[in-house]
Amino acid sequence: MVTMQLLLLTVALTLPSVEQSSYRNFRHKATIDELLGKWYIVAWAGNMPIPEKRKLSPLPPFTFVRNIIDKLEFRMNISKPIGCIEFKIYMDEDKSNRGFFHIWPEHIIRFEFMHGKDFAVAVYVNEPKYYIMTMLMGRNRTPKRIILSEFEEFVVNLGLKRTDIIRPKYDGNEISILLISISLSIMIFL
Repeated sequence: MVTMQLLLLTVALTLPSVEQSSYRNFRHKATIDELLGKWYIVAWAGNMPIPEKRKLSPLPPFTFVRNIIDKLEFRMNISKPIGCIEFKIYMDEDKSNRGFFHIWPEHIIRFEFMHGKDFAVAVYVNEPKYYIMTMLMGRNRTPKRIILSEFEEFVVNLGLKRTDIIRPKYDGNEISILLISISLSIMIFL
């Protein structure tokens, strides 16, 4: 009986540390099937010229779907003066580099999951002009503190500052958005 109690006590004391270690530095590159579904932009950072007042504009969720030609397609509903339009852009998966997707031959986006499959980082780096854009995307808008902390480290490792990170408000109306979403979407995925 004493042995069983010691065993249970040992298990109870070690489980929290096992859980925390499972969150540490766990990243894996994404495939098309893993990216499918609805996502929210939790945070983003970049050095592209975007007017300050537009950086904090609310952003709607977006979705990844397989389109009719079996490519990964980014879709976001955008409100314009003429009505709501759906912005779409498809990506070719790089078969030799898991997690890398091409929009055009020289435009590559890398996706990595962080601590499971509910949060991921997307990053685009344009070498000639050295534009960088990255975002933390989530299946929900409430990441654990460790994910936000790792995103900050990721941003710094890209050569940006922690103060460059923007946590946009959520646009509760999934159909409406300011014009900045077009700019951000294009900049993130170009």
